[in-house]
Amino acid sequence: MPKILHFGLGNFHRAHQAVYTQLCNEQTPQDPWRIIGVSLRSAKMRDQLAPQDFDYTLVIRDGITTQLQTVSVHDDCLVAPHDTPRIIDQIADPEVAIITLTITEKGYHLAPEGGLDTGDAAIIEDQQGAAKTIYGLLSKGLTKRDNAAPLTILSCDNLSDNGGTLARAFAQFAPHLARRIGTHLRFASSMVDRITPATTDKLAQFVADQGGLAAAPVETERFTQWAIEDNFAGPRPDWAAVGAQIVPDVVPFEIRKLRMLNGAHSYLAYAGILAGHRYVHQAIEDQTLRQGAQDLMREAAETLPPDTRGDAHIYAAELIARFENPHLHHELRQIAMDGSKKLPPRLFSTWTARKMQGLGSPAVEAACKAWVDFVRGELEAGRALDDPLFFAAHQTFRNSSADLDHVLLTKIAAPKTLIRRLLA
Repeated sequence: MPKILHFGLGNFHRAHQAVYTQLCNEQTPQDPWRIIGVSLRSAKMRDQLAPQDFDYTLVIRDGITTQLQTVSVHDDCLVAPHDTPRIIDQIADPEVAIITLTITEKGYHLAPEGGLDTGDAAIIEDQQGAAKTIYGLLSKGLTKRDNAAPLTILSCDNLSDNGGTLARAFAQFAPHLARRIGTHLRFASSMVDRITPATTDKLAQFVADQGGLAAAPVETERFTQWAIEDNFAGPRPDWAAVGAQIVPDVVPFEIRKLRMLNGAHSYLAYAGILAGHRYVHQAIEDQTLRQGAQDLMREAAETLPPDTRGDAHIYAAELIARFENPHLHHELRQIAMDGSKKLPPRLFSTWTARKMQGLGSPAVEAACKAWVDFVRGELEAGRALDDPLFFAAHQTFRNSSADLDHVLLTKIAAPKTLIRRLLA
């Protein structure tokens, strides 16, 4: 039976790739694919799902209807701090034909200027023999794996050129294994899109009242999209038969989503929290924030490749409608996490592209300023910032609050001209 090993067994994977794979198993004649999940940090998901045989309830809401379905495509959940040898064995298992990843931007351990962050403490430990990051685990697993057993590593998160970026960083981490890339080992990119809030006690109670599986339910919208680079070393589920797009190049899809959807989401998160809102649907109802999001999407649309620029106005209108969904309680603070890793692909890329075209970017600059103000507000309130930059930001704030904005923007490698404009 062909298997997928998935790193990052959170809500997004369980509302997106897992659902596509289950639909393939139900609707296509191929052998059924099974998924083994891996949590890189916490055992919480394993402990919640194990009593339900790793099944869970998916709640799909639009503005009118609510649908519950059971997702039963996972066989196990391994926890990296406790199950490292088993995870390495799964990577080496020739029945694992695909490894998928939703490890978020910070899980790639990239330096602000690009490439693997070789000064990262976890990367240093892994290069000395540990296996705490995706790089250490892959290196150990691939060392044990038969060279001839085809394996595709498919990135499924919000990072531009995610597959190519991972391939280059992995080659930098393990140059002795880099020669495998391109034949029996391939790194593929994908663009993923489905708004998926964090699970709440209220959702769990609703599912229980409806007779569903009460532990770790997932709530999501009806809309879903997956564009996958056609770059596989071996077999794959027939995801195209259930709605995925298999394409030669995902970059146009990635750029549009990152700059328009994710960029607007980040703006709404920081500006919305500062304005006293809690959820996305509340922020988009605020006419000032709504106009800011629309202006940001317009600026972003003018930087898109020709493939996606023509219908960008339709895409923008669809995004506003998705943000308005009052039944999908998407916390602004969930989106606000890890801003130091998210701003470069979501906002700086738009600003840089527009600068090269000789265009100003007032909406993008307003979004960047909202992040700086949000960070300052969190530190002034004494709240811990959910961001890899927290320690540096906190130390700067404590020592010299006046320097905070400059340090924040410099640490995340904001373009120098943008820094000058924001600090003017």
